[in-house]
Amino acid sequence: MKRQLLIIFMFFAITGSALLVFGSEIIRKNNYIQFSDSENTSASPTPILGQPESSLTSNLSPSTINMTRELRVFAAASLANVVNAHKPKFEKENNVKLMFNFGSSNSLYQQLFSGAPADVYLSADLRWTKKLNESELLYKNEYYSFTKNKLVVIIPEDNPKNISSLLDLTRPDVKVIIATPTSPIGTNTNITLTKIGEIWGDEHSPQYRGAQWKNYRDRVVKNIISYEPSVSQVVSKVALGVCDAGFVYISDTKSQQSGLKYFDIPDEVNTIGIYGIAVMNTVSKLSVAEKYVEFWLSDEGQMLLADYGFGEGPLEQE
Repeated sequence: MKRQLLIIFMFFAITGSALLVFGSEIIRKNNYIQFSDSENTSASPTPILGQPESSLTSNLSPSTINMTRELRVFAAASLANVVNAHKPKFEKENNVKLMFNFGSSNSLYQQLFSGAPADVYLSADLRWTKKLNESELLYKNEYYSFTKNKLVVIIPEDNPKNISSLLDLTRPDVKVIIATPTSPIGTNTNITLTKIGEIWGDEHSPQYRGAQWKNYRDRVVKNIISYEPSVSQVVSKVALGVCDAGFVYISDTKSQQSGLKYFDIPDEVNTIGIYGIAVMNTVSKLSVAEKYVEFWLSDEGQMLLADYGFGEGPLEQE
């Protein structure tokens, strides 16, 4: 009898303990659920009347919502300083961002001919602008010559070789740098070197100056240590003292604050670069592109070009 009572007592004890544990778990879960609901409710309060609900758009700044238009301009390296000087004014007046791609005119031509998207092309050699037109890549087949530039010889400020004339460039101890022959500045340099020998070194020429100018081009070429891809690299190398002299445009000397001197090349043997400008067929912002071209053809644009050493170019359409 005692054995049976003990078994019954143990059964109720175990059953009671199980019920107690199960009940506590139910209470704990209910409390957790109520706590989570309370947090969610407080994190999402009912909007107050008269105040707009926050949204992704309302948190964006006006400059993010109204994306600035972009005008893609391919420009010869020799124009970098003057077009950058004009950039802030044009961007502000036309609510546009000017995106420049600088390089030699021939390399820019190759990019455009290969399909690179652009709105405006400014070339240091009208020949490349004409070639784009021949390929029907210009808007309405229109292009203009808008300025010109002439060659000068630059030397380092300390001028260690005491160079003061074109004849000094033929001395065997002089190092010269010019732009690659395929670039406009390189082409014009080669033409000028040839002119000097033919006009000043040919005894049959009316401008003959003596036998010392004979074969002038060949003698200078022997002293060339580097052909740079653009005129800006020529300027940098001379300013750094890598060489003793270089051929650049006069506009490049106007933009240099220090580190360079230069002397002129007489007009009778100089070669003038004619610059071209046009709107491309791939233009994405036609009205703004036309305004950009119109500025450089205007009196204001011509005055700015003159400030940077460029000459006034013929403004008529070619």
